[in-house]
Amino acid sequence: MTRPPLRDGAAARQRDDARPPRGPGLSRAGVLQAIPDAALAAAFALAWARPDIAAPWLVRDLVLVMLYEFIVVHSTGFMGAAWFAATGRRGRVLMVLGLGLLYTLFVGGFAAAFGTWWPLLAFWGLTLNRALPMLLRQARPGEEGALVLRTWVAGVIFYLGFTALTVVADVPPLGLTPDVAAAVDLPGGGLWIDEPHRALAFGSLYFAATALSGAFAHAWVPVRAGDV
Repeated sequence: MTRPPLRDGAAARQRDDARPPRGPGLSRAGVLQAIPDAALAAAFALAWARPDIAAPWLVRDLVLVMLYEFIVVHSTGFMGAAWFAATGRRGRVLMVLGLGLLYTLFVGGFAAAFGTWWPLLAFWGLTLNRALPMLLRQARPGEEGALVLRTWVAGVIFYLGFTALTVVADVPPLGLTPDVAAAVDLPGGGLWIDEPHRALAFGSLYFAATALSGAFAHAWVPVRAGDV
């Protein structure tokens, strides 16, 4: 028995169903959520190459931002897991707020040590930046958990990878010469304090890679909705 021909709409739907599912790609939400990371990458590059035209406090604060970003990468993984593990919107909000308060106390210790409270604003600003893919609904319905996991995995890889690269590689100081670095008067000690151009190079690479990868929903990370 001959099947009746499909109408145009039904035929189109059948063709769509036959195609493999489309992976995460570039979208308007992806572009929007990448803007803050791209702006941060530009700020780090400016402070690294031309500290003479940047604000006097910019180098110091950007070096500290990379310390707080480590806490953000750590915290967003737990916050994302708590959000999808808890049941009900109220339970999810309470779980995330509880973890946020715990990390806020931790960052507050840094703020008190440096005698300033802007690190608290920096921490929550960076945390909000990592939450933008969800706030802008970059993921399709049912794929939110996979996007959160991909975002966290990408952040860990970029942070550890570019940290190792800028520690081992011969990073040029560009405009941040030893005399300029000494005038910054960073507190404490360590490689980033003694050679702040490495921290600024790290921030430039880290946020640029995060912006580019995030615009495409970190599609290179092999995590899909069925894996979460």
